[in-house]
Amino acid sequence: MDCVFCQIAKRKIPAKFLYEGEEVIGIKSVNPEAPVHLLIIPKQHIEWKGRFNKKELALLGRLIFVAKEIAIKQKIFEACKLIFNVGKTGHISHIHLHLIGGWKKKIPMKNI
Repeated sequence: MDCVFCQIAKRKIPAKFLYEGEEVIGIKSVNPEAPVHLLIIPKQHIEWKGRFNKKELALLGRLIFVAKEIAIKQKIFEACKLIFNVGKTGHISHIHLHLIGGWKKKIPMKNI
């Protein structure tokens, strides 16, 4: 499958990379909903369909680990949110994790 995130991971579509590892990338959102809005994306195309195998489950854990590391480096770890969109809440089926934060004054206490 050649979705937009697969194309970004293959560098066929440009993006502002903040992180790239063997299995995961971290990019700036093109539609930010917070002062810092990053997307943590597995290079492998995975969707919220059916059951996850052990490798996919490990990769989902890796997304969270990478998000934490990026949040620390971006100095937003003390007040940030991690959001997975599932089903009809997102328009891209390729699993990705939103890392949002960077609020200077009032931190939103409700979910986006």
